[in-house]
Amino acid sequence: MCKKERNHMNHFKSIIIISAVSFITASSFGAEAPREVKSEFRQNIVKRDRLVRELFVVDAKAADAVAAGKEPLTMHAEQVDIQDQIDLLQLRLETMSVRWNLLISPPPTPGVDDMDESSIVANRIEGAFQDGKDRTDRVLHSRCIQMLNTIDFNSFLAR
Repeated sequence: MCKKERNHMNHFKSIIIISAVSFITASSFGAEAPREVKSEFRQNIVKRDRLVRELFVVDAKAADAVAAGKEPLTMHAEQVDIQDQIDLLQLRLETMSVRWNLLISPPPTPGVDDMDESSIVANRIEGAFQDGKDRTDRVLHSRCIQMLNTIDFNSFLAR
C-alpha cells in the first residue's frame, strides 16, 4: 500500500471509531430510566421540597428573633445546614435528570407553595381515590358497551 492509501484507511478507521463511540453514547442517553431510579428521583424531590418548606419555617423564626432583638446564631447555623442538604439533593436530582432525561419540578416558593406535609399527603390520597374511581368507571363503561353490543335490536324493530 502506498502512503496515500494508508492515510485513507486510517481516516476511514477513525470515522468508524468516532461513529461507534457517538452511537453508543447517544443510545445510553436515550435509555429509559429503571423503576428504581425513578423511585429514588421522586423520593429525592419529595425530600427536597420538605427541606425547602422546613427552611421557610426556620427563616421565619430567624426573622422573628431578629425583630425581637435577639441574636439568632443557632437558627443561622440551622439555615446553613438545611441549605447544604437542599443543595446536595438538587445536585443529585440534576445529575439523575441529565443521565436519565427526567424532568425536575421546581422547588416550592414561599407564600405560594407553603402547604404542610399533611395537606400534601391528603391531596395524594384524594388523587389515588380519584384514580380508583376513574378506573372503576372505565371498567363499568366497557361492560355496559359489551352488554349493549349483545342486544339484537332488529328483533325489537320487527315487533
